[in-house]
Amino acid sequence: MNIFSVIAGILFIIGFIPYILSIIRKETKPSKVSWIIWGSLETITLAGMYAEHAINGQIVGSALGNWVVVILSIKYGTSGWTKLDKFCLSGAVLGIVLWMVFNSPTFGIMICLGIIALGAIPTITSAWKNPSHENKSAWTIFWASCICAIIAIPQWTLADAAQPIVFFVIDTIMIYVLYIHKTIQEGVLP
Repeated sequence: MNIFSVIAGILFIIGFIPYILSIIRKETKPSKVSWIIWGSLETITLAGMYAEHAINGQIVGSALGNWVVVILSIKYGTSGWTKLDKFCLSGAVLGIVLWMVFNSPTFGIMICLGIIALGAIPTITSAWKNPSHENKSAWTIFWASCICAIIAIPQWTLADAAQPIVFFVIDTIMIYVLYIHKTIQEGVLP
């Protein structure tokens, strides 16, 4: 593992600190379905990347931190399950079944990453409607981790590159929603 991969993992874990504190202080309301999907599928993605010898620090840090947030989201997260939440959770289950049917770690990684992206929709939607439900510091640190993870990609194969790219896209959208969209909503930009 190269130094940028290690930094990406450390940054991802550090990013969870303000996020977890924000949840406990009831400043952040995590979407239960997003975090359940992310925790489950990132663990499966980690297993697939391990099987393909493509593990990186970011996926390790993310999988660990996700499970802490899953537990907290059950108590402090948004209540109820919307139709969108149920749709995304159904997609996650379908992804797991398809991986088992095709028995391919790389295929499984791709299915899981697609569903991880799908699982981001409830969080992005919630942040779009009310950016104060998410912690800007945490998402900024997660985004910095993504930059390091992309720099650390050892080979441009699906097994090595797909996960850092998917995380980068999701986190870049969250950065846009939390910083730029919020600013436009507040009327600061023309």
